[in-house]
Amino acid sequence: MSEIVRVQEIISKLWNLKIASKNCLNLVTIISTVAYDPSFETNGSFKDFVSRLLARRDSYRIRRFSLKLRSMEFDSAKYNLVNDCLRNVLIRGVLDLELDINVDEDYTLPCEVFTCKKVVKLKLGSAFVIDNIPKNALLPALKTLFLDKVRFNDKSGGCAFARLVSACPVLEELFIYRNNREDWEWSRIVSSQILKRLTIRRQDWGDLDGSSYESISFDTPSLEYFEYFDVLRDEYPVVNLKSLVEAKLELPLFMVGDTYDVRNLIKGLKNVQILSFGALDTMQLFYIFREAVPVFENLFHLSLTTEAAFCWDVLPILLEKSPNLETLTIGALHYSTQEDTVCECLKGYSFLSSCHIEVLRITQFEGDIGEMVQIKHILEKLPSLELLEIHGQARRDDEKLQIMLDLLMLERASSECKVQVKFPVCFASA
Repeated sequence: MSEIVRVQEIISKLWNLKIASKNCLNLVTIISTVAYDPSFETNGSFKDFVSRLLARRDSYRIRRFSLKLRSMEFDSAKYNLVNDCLRNVLIRGVLDLELDINVDEDYTLPCEVFTCKKVVKLKLGSAFVIDNIPKNALLPALKTLFLDKVRFNDKSGGCAFARLVSACPVLEELFIYRNNREDWEWSRIVSSQILKRLTIRRQDWGDLDGSSYESISFDTPSLEYFEYFDVLRDEYPVVNLKSLVEAKLELPLFMVGDTYDVRNLIKGLKNVQILSFGALDTMQLFYIFREAVPVFENLFHLSLTTEAAFCWDVLPILLEKSPNLETLTIGALHYSTQEDTVCECLKGYSFLSSCHIEVLRITQFEGDIGEMVQIKHILEKLPSLELLEIHGQARRDDEKLQIMLDLLMLERASSECKVQVKFPVCFASA
């Protein structure tokens, strides 16, 4: 009997504990999103917004906080107002923090931003200058970091950018958006043993100075996704991308006076599975440094930005170096000024006979004579092709019908090959 009584007492205590837990939870209000954007008239002044925020004395948590101050004239009093607001939000256990504040260089983020234990996603922009990372900086929950036109200028020595990244022990995604007026004083090394996604985008290319071309290294052995739109660097001393799955590159080619060397960058892509070139210059760059192109053993999808007037010198090289390529996506077909001939850069498409491509996707197709000649040679050469997918630009029904009839007349090396044509407003197949 005593055992039964003891069990009943335990059950009673657990039940009371459950009720108490519920009551405690009811005392905490969870606010999904708090945002201030002066473009919305209903927000009122920023001072009023902060006053309302600080006036709340009840217990509440904020999941997401967004602060956009793009046109304010700041002085020290307003800086203090901003920082009081941020400290209050950080105390509330914010998980997603977005700060888009157009400030002068003398503004300093409060140290609490770099020591917050709860924040999972942090976006900083658009004119921050980060010149001091506190020694106790630690963002133990941060998984995603956006740096939108943020500059680094470490006055205390060392590298503020490197210290920020190292203070994020579980960081998985890093986005860096820059323009040419934002050259950093930094070590020019992106280093993380756990980073999985890295995006670097430069928004404009004019008015470059010498520091814009300084070398950069990527020591990111766990990186799976790499999006890189930047000027060419003098050198890439370290490129560790051994886990890379997908890469998107857009690298402008400047010939006059440049001393860039991208061989390490090209070699570092060897394990990639999905590779995209976002500019014609990138294709030309791979041709200039063709001796550095590795064997892409894992590459199964290659996408190229192409135009009819530009040669495809690098295509035979890329296909030869991609023995397991399954899908090739290109823009416009290339042909010489004489529409019924094949450009010398394509060597009569003879290199296609040894390719195992199963899907060929052409995203810009007008259906003229020159394009049909190229399609004819391609279909006659690819032995393993299962699908030719064409995105036609024609809009009139008679033009669409003519393209379909012309494609139906073409012979195919592969008996398994199907041709699909997608138009802007309809879909047809042959």
